[in-house]
Amino acid sequence: MLGRLAILLTAAGAAAAAFQPTQTFRTGVDVVQVDVSVLDKGRRPVRGLSAADFTVLEDGKPRPVVAFVPVDVAERESFEGRASWLRDVPPDAVENDVRPEGRLVIIVFDWSIRFADQELARRIARAAVDQLGPDDLASVVFTNASAVSGIPQNFTADRSRLLAAISRPFALAMHNPANGPFHDPRNGNLVMIDDPEGYESGECNCRTCVANTIARVADAVRDVPGRRKTLLFIGTYFRGSEALQGPVNRPRPAAPAAVTGIIGMNPNIMACAVPLRDAREGMERALAAANLTIHAIDPVGVETPGNSPMGGSSEGMRVRRDELGSLADAGGGRFITQTETPETQMPAIFGESQSYYLLAFAPGEVKADGKFHSISVKVNRPDVSVRTRSGYYAGGKRGDRTASTLAPDTPATIQGVLPRADLPLSVVAAPFALPGGTESAVAVVLAVRQPRPSELDAKNPVKVLAAAFDRNGRSVQSETRTLAVTWRPDASGSMPYELLSQLNVKPGRYELRLAVDASANQRGSVYTYVDVPDFSQQPLSLSGIVLGATAGPLSAPKDALAALLPIVPTARRSFTSADRVTAFVRVYQASKKTPLPATVTARIVDAKDAVAFTETMTMAAERFAAGYAADYRIELPLATLAGGPYLLTIDASAGQSSARRGVRFSAQ
Repeated sequence: MLGRLAILLTAAGAAAAAFQPTQTFRTGVDVVQVDVSVLDKGRRPVRGLSAADFTVLEDGKPRPVVAFVPVDVAERESFEGRASWLRDVPPDAVENDVRPEGRLVIIVFDWSIRFADQELARRIARAAVDQLGPDDLASVVFTNASAVSGIPQNFTADRSRLLAAISRPFALAMHNPANGPFHDPRNGNLVMIDDPEGYESGECNCRTCVANTIARVADAVRDVPGRRKTLLFIGTYFRGSEALQGPVNRPRPAAPAAVTGIIGMNPNIMACAVPLRDAREGMERALAAANLTIHAIDPVGVETPGNSPMGGSSEGMRVRRDELGSLADAGGGRFITQTETPETQMPAIFGESQSYYLLAFAPGEVKADGKFHSISVKVNRPDVSVRTRSGYYAGGKRGDRTASTLAPDTPATIQGVLPRADLPLSVVAAPFALPGGTESAVAVVLAVRQPRPSELDAKNPVKVLAAAFDRNGRSVQSETRTLAVTWRPDASGSMPYELLSQLNVKPGRYELRLAVDASANQRGSVYTYVDVPDFSQQPLSLSGIVLGATAGPLSAPKDALAALLPIVPTARRSFTSADRVTAFVRVYQASKKTPLPATVTARIVDAKDAVAFTETMTMAAERFAAGYAADYRIELPLATLAGGPYLLTIDASAGQSSARRGVRFSAQ
């Protein structure tokens, strides 16, 4: 039913095991960590409080606060006077060093968004992305369960991926017919939502899917410690109770199977009362347990009888806004409606979570028995509101919603909402075409910096898992390796090495999750994304860019990518003038057309967009005769580059077609 949420929720079953708190609260005893927001009457954060200002109650009994940390979220970066690529082009080398502070922001597009509402809905979402700080992560989710609902995006700091998910087409609410056998008598305009109550909708009967979706999101992020969690609900309608506008006297299809057979009950009037009540109660429990704040933002603009999603009656418009506002009330957030510029409220919404407090208390019991223990927090300040999670399950037991879509034997290290950072990791992934067949190859380089293990653990092999998941969170390909690593520490006492692998997948968008088990206390995971083009069908396309360094770290297995690449790729992206670094890309032309000469231009720009290097060459058509592909490589001019960040772009053109790839690196 909620397959479109699968990418976000693959982690829900094991978030606590897969992402451990930082050293902040290692106090020598088992503790429970809570994040607490304290807001004044204007919903602004109250700063300057101390541990003595807080009282924590567990199951109604006071508990000692054993750790206390005020948190100020890093402000969003200003790029004034700097190149826009610093903001828009993310590093391709993704690290698992995710800071514990910051926000988790979930942008939810509801099924109720109509064609006329979609541009404003997207403006709201883009404004939210623009407010993200350097330590924030965001995701995009759709409540519509249909195959065309949209492509979700799991948590990422990559603005380009978030904006792409926001901009892609997604399913929109249908208009109610103005006449005909199923005409709704409430319909006083031509843009009323068809079947708003969900009596007829096979994919979301009674519209309970909205509350269920929110509950699943809350469950997924509940056990991620230390971060403020915010859900931005963008939609025109929320059904929180039965018979919002009374019964509708029009012919209807049979009532859903779940409510048939109820003697004496008109399915058009009360069929949804119990499912709606249960869904809403489950949502409210999940929100409280996760301390997930919901802000409801209405993309209708200023509602009038002519544009109302509920047909135009004054009562219908009032009820719509009341119910949508009740969703914000349930999540302790703001309700923004009756404005043509709701996106201007994003700074205020994000400002609420700019400052908060992390507390830890010693629980009354330490049994991992799965029991729920309530939490309440009081602050000795007048006229403030306090938000924190309502409780915790001893031993990490979750509710009755099973959100994980991973196979039972998938290691817990890659099941978390966020990666596990015990072992420092980084990863790069680049797609390449494979001759014949329908699959392409993804070259994966996993960089490990392993602290010195015990003498016993140093003799153990390293276990590596690389897995690719599709847009629905289904595992489509995986590779496991067990490698012997000879311990050779560097000057820091740790050992850097890189693990190479290849995943063959069909064209599409994938999340890659990789895990390393180096010893009993040295485990880590890292997540990244890769878009695999349909190389054989595009007139002109480029593989991903890979970098190879002559003095790179130890790579294993050495021949893992030898059949795919002429160089050994590295995940390093910081180099000195003494390094010799080659950038490599493969140029493809469609296999069903006669190859054309291609022009390739490499350009390097600095942080102010000044061109530091450029080179252009022409590839003769004959170079594409073998497999419709030709290789291009260039040595980075590190000896002539000043210290700082750089962007290498490679552009190719042939006839009327063009393609571009880019990669960030830094010179020391």
